[in-house]
Amino acid sequence: MRIRWAPWSRVVRLRVAGDRWPRLSEGPFSVALRLVWFLLLTVVLLGCWLELLLVLVLMPVVLVARAAGRGWRLEISARRCCAGVIHVSGLAAARRLRRALREHLGSNSGLDGAEALLAAEKAEFTPVAIDPQRWRLVERRLSPYGRRRWLLWRRKLSFQDAMDSLPSGLGDDPISAIIAIPFLLLFVVLFCGATLELAAQLVLFPFVFLLRMCHALRWPVELVRPNSVEPPDLIRGTVASVHARRELTAAHALRLPVPSLTSAPRETVAVS
Repeated sequence: MRIRWAPWSRVVRLRVAGDRWPRLSEGPFSVALRLVWFLLLTVVLLGCWLELLLVLVLMPVVLVARAAGRGWRLEISARRCCAGVIHVSGLAAARRLRRALREHLGSNSGLDGAEALLAAEKAEFTPVAIDPQRWRLVERRLSPYGRRRWLLWRRKLSFQDAMDSLPSGLGDDPISAIIAIPFLLLFVVLFCGATLELAAQLVLFPFVFLLRMCHALRWPVELVRPNSVEPPDLIRGTVASVHARRELTAAHALRLPVPSLTSAPRETVAVS
């Protein structure tokens, strides 16, 4: 849950590229997809900074408008998907309500029962229906999947680690932009390290691939969880390793219900 400082809910965020990060499961094909993904990341980063710059330029006007009675908005998110917006009159009231609703949502799955909290600040709550396609990206990101390792060893540094170093819970205020600077520097260091390690593996790749095609080396097929990788099964044969990887992915795919803050997500509830 965050207070929206920008005049609109920002459109270009890093999750636009992060949720579409290709899985390393088909060797050269997924490496090629990741190279294409870097083009998307470049566009998203540029758009993110341009939109943030526009927000900072408009911030004085926005603050004057809100002080004149335009009010503030709280955005409630589920797995980084906006699930509801609360309109409240002042910044102090928004902060009090944010603190109270965080405690409420810590023990409840929705805002049912929070009418008194909203009424105390004269707040207006509007549920937002989460797009099913957007939610499928969330399920994919959280689901374990089978991976057939083409490279000789499991890499110690990865581009995913670099992406995970970027902060995701910062707001749109100027202080958050300053806090993000050291995280961006860490991202650059991890990204460069992952690039060097991948280059070394690609140099050895032709010899490793030839040995595996000749059945001199087996294919490691491993289950990748969000924070760990299970020990691999060594499968002999290319076709057999593809089937084993797909079976692992299908067996561990998550199906999560789309969250809703109320029983009637398309209605607007005003509390006065």
